[in-house]
Amino acid sequence: MLIAIILAVGVFLAINAIQNRSAGDGTAELGASSFPVTVGVETVNLQVDPNARPIIVENTVIEQSPPADQPVDQQVSTATPEPTLPPAIVESATAVPPAVITTEKIIYQPYTVQQGDTLYSLSQAFVTSIALMADKGISQTNLVPGTTINIPVGNPDYCAGRGRPYAVGEGDTAYNIGQRYNTTAQNLQALNGLDANYTIKIADIICVP
Repeated sequence: MLIAIILAVGVFLAINAIQNRSAGDGTAELGASSFPVTVGVETVNLQVDPNARPIIVENTVIEQSPPADQPVDQQVSTATPEPTLPPAIVESATAVPPAVITTEKIIYQPYTVQQGDTLYSLSQAFVTSIALMADKGISQTNLVPGTTINIPVGNPDYCAGRGRPYAVGEGDTAYNIGQRYNTTAQNLQALNGLDANYTIKIADIICVP
């Protein structure tokens, strides 16, 4: 600023000399005047008055705001972007039915035939019947002493919690079986899921108390 003032004073003196010369010639009148003077990168107004000291008036620079509709291309967003979550993976659950464990009614027991064995004696010694053995292919001709046969018998595990197995033979009914085991046909019906007629089948296995 000091340099600007010194330069302005020099300019003032030069102008003053010119004005005095003009006044001497009668071509101009003395009076105060103001004009801009650029000093370096600054512009100042020089107030020139022959009767007073020169005055330097600084220009007021008014910064203009950019128009409201001007696109802001240089703005840098400081907002933290929200993390993008991966799509949820939905696993399809397939219901697996519980395994149904079925227990066979009939199992086979190896037996070595003895002298004098008959189908009837075997039906009394094992949980089987002549009808059941015949249904599984065993007849009297198979009862050769010293040979081993597989006798079909009732499976105890089949009647677990309900009683014991019984092999149905010729002439058996729910009523006479009930009398033999001191129970009723209705009880045998409940234990074995018999129909309304208490039907039982020959060579079958039922549970008795």
